[in-house]
Amino acid sequence: MERNVYDDCWQLLQKFGQAADASKEAKFELFCQTWHELQIQHIYSAQTNNIEVIETTMAALHVGKRVACARRTTGEPFQATRAHRIGGIYLLYAIYNKQPTKLFVKIEVSPRTWQSLTDYVEYLRSEGADRSDTHQVSYIFWQLVKQQAFRYTALDYCQALDSLAAYDSLESFAEAKQKTNNRAALLKQQLNSSSSTLSEELHEIAEIAENCKTLCQLEAAYNKQMEPHRHSFPATTIFTHLRDVFCQINDLLTDEECPTTSSAPNEQLDLRKKARLKAMFGEIKEQAPTEEVDEKKLTEPRDPHERRMSSATVFSRRLPDDVIRDLECENH
Repeated sequence: MERNVYDDCWQLLQKFGQAADASKEAKFELFCQTWHELQIQHIYSAQTNNIEVIETTMAALHVGKRVACARRTTGEPFQATRAHRIGGIYLLYAIYNKQPTKLFVKIEVSPRTWQSLTDYVEYLRSEGADRSDTHQVSYIFWQLVKQQAFRYTALDYCQALDSLAAYDSLESFAEAKQKTNNRAALLKQQLNSSSSTLSEELHEIAEIAENCKTLCQLEAAYNKQMEPHRHSFPATTIFTHLRDVFCQINDLLTDEECPTTSSAPNEQLDLRKKARLKAMFGEIKEQAPTEEVDEKKLTEPRDPHERRMSSATVFSRRLPDDVIRDLECENH
């Protein structure tokens, strides 16, 4: 919320500076006109509790005193114009008297900030004592002092555990967050653009698996030709393994079955499993597949209503005769 208040106050001061440069005077009337054009009078609208009102007031006052001292909200100095610094003093006066909490929130100023404010007001009085806007700035600053609007503190805002916000870090934090969001959006855009290319490249694996058939045939012919010299030239299975790998990848992409060239690993696993079971339980008689089918048929319920009872099926079957007789006797 403070970040939005920062943006509104910066926009107010920027537009007031442009209007003051055009009219050659930074009068308070021009500030009020800019205030109403931007509808800053609704800055406290939709506030739900006093804490939000206090947060809004403190954020706006922080912008005012920072700009009046020619500093950004982070405390870093910048080239502020005369109209900007005078607009900061006007903003302090307007927000302090506008706050709904009746002059509750004070303008906390450190010794450096207070010295900068007073020095600048004295500079305006000495530099242009005959200008009307200088008299307005002097009067408004004196009114703030007379109303005891300033609270003299060691720091410009509370930085203890019960502080509401780190006002010097809000702007830099928002900029860092914006950069992170932009970086994430750029990365997402790059991933979306590359996903189609990656999908096309992966689907080309099916074509590679098809092209491996010719190489597998040449490999099989080579192994058959070199059978008499097997002790010197062992059989090669390079292209066969490559084809199996490409077929597995193709299965994952297209959910299609690809014929494998060898089932030796599965057979070895079955033999090891049988040997392990024999060592643990002895000889195991294998049941015929027909018996397994019959056993499955016996275990399955004949009526689908027996699988799960619900309010729609509880009265669908007729009760046994003995149960009906007991119920009739109880009713009589």
